[in-house]
Amino acid sequence: MDTRFLESLLAVVETGSIAAAARQQGLTAAAISQRIKVLETELNCTLLVRSAKTVRPSPECQRLLPAASVLVRDAGRLSLGISEDRLSGPYRIGAISTALLDIVPKVVREFRKTAPDVQLTVQPGSSQSLYEDLLAENVDAVICVAPPFQLPKGIRCFPVAEEPFLHIRPATHLRQDENGVLPWIIYDRSSWGGGLARHYLDKAISHVPVLCELDSPETIAAMVQEGLGQAAVPRWSGLEIHHSDLCASAVPILSIPQRSIVLLQRTMSHVAKIDLLLQNTALGAPRASNPDRANVQL
Repeated sequence: MDTRFLESLLAVVETGSIAAAARQQGLTAAAISQRIKVLETELNCTLLVRSAKTVRPSPECQRLLPAASVLVRDAGRLSLGISEDRLSGPYRIGAISTALLDIVPKVVREFRKTAPDVQLTVQPGSSQSLYEDLLAENVDAVICVAPPFQLPKGIRCFPVAEEPFLHIRPATHLRQDENGVLPWIIYDRSSWGGGLARHYLDKAISHVPVLCELDSPETIAAMVQEGLGQAAVPRWSGLEIHHSDLCASAVPILSIPQRSIVLLQRTMSHVAKIDLLLQNTALGAPRASNPDRANVQL
């Protein structure tokens, strides 16, 4: 049985669509369908139930999915034992949205230079969902907001950056009417990062309208830049680069704890050498800029 065919099956189940799985794997929809047919012939069962626009796994398929996932994962790890010196094989990194801008480009560049035989995959997501993927071994490492609970012994944690919160408003609004009322764009208070600002935001919005609430600081900053509202966001490194015309408060919002960005990896890892390369690269990534500067023009 070709594990690549199992990988295609897992992609179809994950995306709910043969076309989406084809795009994910860089194949044609016909090629994906042919792989599924081969598997159905080998296993003598129907694997997918097709409807108008989506597909879902059959009961037989659902029963074999855990074993299929293990086979695909272990097949990818076989190349790791070929050479003690050469880093190779698949490696999956989960990253929150701001880490995709701040840290991931440096990681990809270093892996391309130092470990070109590693097949690197970057998966975006929220801190909580990526942490759950790490526990389920769907990813090998996660760059996320520090979990608001004690980590199990099987997970290692490395500090990457400390990001103070800033109150941001559109520069045009500050110039024209500093005392005017702007709606708040809220950093999702149910998220690990937004939860740090819950008490501050609850008080701030008590008499001010709320435009929307979302778990994406860079999208919030873009909306503030467009003049849609005001917000309290962590000061990630890319804020100054991508939103230079935003005006921030002179100092961080001291009543909100800093957002800690961390690298999480499993303690017992089959890819320990690649883990170490990621540690050396991510922990050396640029940190958030000096939070103590007054009258900062971001």
